[in-house]
Amino acid sequence: MKTLDQVTDDKLRGGFYTPPDLVELCLSRIDSLVGTGDRVRVLEPSVGDGAFIRGLARNPLGDRVEQVVALEVDDIEADKARSEGNCTFFPVSVLLESAVQWAARTEDLFDAAVGNPPFVRFQFIGDSDVLAVEQLGMRLGIEFRGVGNLWIPVLLGAASRVKVGGAIAFVVPTELFTGVSAGAARRWLLANYSELRIDLFEPGSFPGVLQEVIVLSGRRAATRNEGSAAVEFVEHDPGQIEVHWSHSLETTARPWTQFLLAPRQLAAYQTLRECRAFQPLAAYARIEVSIVTGANEFFSVSRSEVQDYGLEPWAVPLLPRTRHADGLRFTIGDHELLLQSGAPAWLLSFDEHRPNPQEQPKARAYLERGERQDLHRRYKTGIRSPWYRVPSVWAGALLLSKRCHRFPRLIVNEAEVVTTDTIYRGVMHTAHIGREPALAGSFHNSATLLTAELEGRSFGGGVLELVPSEVARLLVPFTSFTNDDLIGLDAIARATDQGSDEECLIDATDQLLLQRVPEISADLLECLRGARRSLLGRRLKRN
Repeated sequence: MKTLDQVTDDKLRGGFYTPPDLVELCLSRIDSLVGTGDRVRVLEPSVGDGAFIRGLARNPLGDRVEQVVALEVDDIEADKARSEGNCTFFPVSVLLESAVQWAARTEDLFDAAVGNPPFVRFQFIGDSDVLAVEQLGMRLGIEFRGVGNLWIPVLLGAASRVKVGGAIAFVVPTELFTGVSAGAARRWLLANYSELRIDLFEPGSFPGVLQEVIVLSGRRAATRNEGSAAVEFVEHDPGQIEVHWSHSLETTARPWTQFLLAPRQLAAYQTLRECRAFQPLAAYARIEVSIVTGANEFFSVSRSEVQDYGLEPWAVPLLPRTRHADGLRFTIGDHELLLQSGAPAWLLSFDEHRPNPQEQPKARAYLERGERQDLHRRYKTGIRSPWYRVPSVWAGALLLSKRCHRFPRLIVNEAEVVTTDTIYRGVMHTAHIGREPALAGSFHNSATLLTAELEGRSFGGGVLELVPSEVARLLVPFTSFTNDDLIGLDAIARATDQGSDEECLIDATDQLLLQRVPEISADLLECLRGARRSLLGRRLKRN
């Protein structure tokens, strides 16, 4: 996380501007949604340098504009927008004011709202905006608790000032689909807008835009919708024909990732959810965050460091990263090879049942080395007494990557290594202890990995991350697999690490799935495979 002095003024106010192609698309959507009347009043809640004002002056919609009211918090940018307004044939009023503070109190209504809300994290906004977000939430009946970015209240504040029958078109981050904090926006939009449409673009389509974005548009509904609403999706791929599809979305805060799938693929996913052979992973095991050291680089040590500082009494076998595990079983032999490579494959555990390191000169010297680096002053170490005593050092029978490139791997921990918080640890529920190989063997099929794409979230570089609550919801065909299945699958995974196609492991697991689960037909599985590949491809394009 960056501190205030590490962030540019432009980024603090979300000052990244909208490419003309996105402006044109937004305005064409407004033009098609507001009808044929003239005297259209337009709201632009974050005008910046006036990109949407320039766009309106070139767009046929501009001929019908009665007035543009624009808001901007930066006086220099506001002056730029006023200059743009002076060159138009419609009146432009630029207010030097926070869009959230304005929306929290105004009674003004508009025929359309358009723009690109500022992408500013809450840690960088002032107290007055924090209070205004709270007031806006009360006005709209929305709980903004947990919302981490200003674009969400700016979007909803503007959308709430649109008349019945009026329209919105906004450039917003793709986290509208998956972000937990964007759940309030998803729910409110479905309840208050009809004819919703989401335009999707290939990552990197707009090089000047730092976030991956979509265009969200719709018409203000006359009555509040408490059920489901139809949403149209449009895929824009350079050089390709636009692809359109629609889904009926319920007015809940649940993520929308599944609706990126074509209707046939979504129907296959719904069939999977009804298959009794697939149950949530939480029915069989508990996966949790592993050891939090507060200074992994200090507490994770190599064999030579253990020897140099006499740290043998406190060294516990460690798997530093899942990339250090070739297969689906991590064995004692694997750990020995890791040690021979010079990797930091020991974790230091100075718990109260071990010798006091302060009484051993070499160990004490190692601790003093950490103190010279001010490690004892870090938050997570500073709340411990002594600072070097790491809590909850124990090994899980299962290991799962927290973040992954193509797909997460579930590994049986035969070597009983511990892991830091980069790898989750897991234990089987009492009734299933001893069947860890069956669970790991069942995990890497297309259906389960599709649920990983749907439940998880993507970060920079196309990386997929799953938190424990999302892992718990992954659907697995555990009862259809045996411990013996893991032997062959582990060999395939290890061959993959030597350069074979990573998909070979998934293909082999899928073949076992077809043999073991009659409810999963070849056609259904192929559809699920296609759905996973579709979401995977979209995610990896962000790399």
